[in-house]
Amino acid sequence: MTNKPDSYDIEDKPAYRTAVRAMNARSRPPAILRFIMGALESYRQSRNMGWSRPWNKYGIMTFQSFELDFSQRENSTEIALLENARAVLADECVDIPEAPGAPEEANAFVRDLLSAENRGRLMGFIFVHEFTEDGQRYEGATLSFGRVKDKRFRDRLDLIVEAPVAAGGVGEFSRLRVFIDPFRAEKAPLWTHVTGAGAASTALFAQLSALSRGWAGDEARLWDHWTSAYIEYFGPRQWPVTNSHFFTEDDGRVTQRAQA
Repeated sequence: MTNKPDSYDIEDKPAYRTAVRAMNARSRPPAILRFIMGALESYRQSRNMGWSRPWNKYGIMTFQSFELDFSQRENSTEIALLENARAVLADECVDIPEAPGAPEEANAFVRDLLSAENRGRLMGFIFVHEFTEDGQRYEGATLSFGRVKDKRFRDRLDLIVEAPVAAGGVGEFSRLRVFIDPFRAEKAPLWTHVTGAGAASTALFAQLSALSRGWAGDEARLWDHWTSAYIEYFGPRQWPVTNSHFFTEDDGRVTQRAQA
């Protein structure tokens, strides 16, 4: 590994371990660390390792991240998020025609993941983002649930709620995207769905909007792992918006992205 960004790629486990050591040491210039982090992300993505998924990497800028804690029964916010997620899935994700036979397996996975019996293993995050798709801009939030699977891998379920952004400002909540992605040998998610706003997803959007503002200065809630400073899809807001549904005074993160 050198300090030239175009001279390094990760092709095997030894190179992966070398890259991890380089990141942990943080002894190289920030621009090089960002490049190494990108190579690590590509390596992990190609092998379905970790939490990262394609839909939270491309065309997106995540400007707020919060970690959920399901270990404490008195955390009423987490319980409300679970209940809202179940309502969205039950009311607005009844049929997935592009995946014949998959709904039954997907539903069984979701029931197990969000069950009381799995509560001790359940992991959760909220990611607030700007997203561009086919030239259309959105702002929104991802409610992400998951758990460790075979040490290096993660099961994951994402409910993404978004509102369109145009020259005239931000519109009302308009679409729900769902990705059900337990770890499997296949790279594609088990179940995906895109639909318009329903009653349950509208309530979830309102809850996540309120948490974005209410938790913006709460360091106990903010998730800010140091490596995110070197990941291209984490950072401050890019678009000036005056009527955002989400926190706007600053990027809502505890630390700033490293500067080259």
